[in-house]
Amino acid sequence: MGKRICGKNRIPILLAAGLTMLLAAAELYAAPRNGTAQNVDAPKSATLVALAYPPQLFSMSDPDCAQSSACQNLGPLEMQMLALVNADRLNPANAAETGGRALPLKWDPRLAEAALAHCEDMAAHGYFSHFDRSGRSPAQRVSATGVPWRALGENIAKNYTVVLAEQAFMNEPAFQANHRANILNPNYNYVGIGIFRAPDGWIYATQEFAQEP
Repeated sequence: MGKRICGKNRIPILLAAGLTMLLAAAELYAAPRNGTAQNVDAPKSATLVALAYPPQLFSMSDPDCAQSSACQNLGPLEMQMLALVNADRLNPANAAETGGRALPLKWDPRLAEAALAHCEDMAAHGYFSHFDRSGRSPAQRVSATGVPWRALGENIAKNYTVVLAEQAFMNEPAFQANHRANILNPNYNYVGIGIFRAPDGWIYATQEFAQEP
């Protein structure tokens, strides 16, 4: 599930081929000068997407946290997804979409806090949505952590593994407002990722992207 929120204050894992399932939908948001994020695109209903992938080998490198305040809430699964996200941003095959301007994202523990809390809440209460049970949007949940964002995007996934979730995001059409666009957006400079494995084995993953001053 992918959202883009734009303009605040101005507006080694070897996988066997198989079937992955992902609940997905996308929405577009904008925030006017008063700072209140507004939905400017009608929400699309959640759909079940089935995608088959060939075996692939991924090399997981340690993320660079030198420029962030701390690498809090960065467990092995979050580290894995961060490496995948940054590899997708730097992949020359995606240069037409990034304009070659997408740099590796820096880690923001406040974004990670919001992401993990949302994953845990979805898993605990059996829902899958960008909006929490109180009706708060990603913009409201991230703003509550004190992140001074100028632009914001959120991807959420319920899947078997981190790798399959990221592959499903990136398998989406290019040049559209979707999960792939959030991952490749060159304007974002920070990210926080939360991943929670539910008792039934499914993982809930939330990626919070932000353009910060």
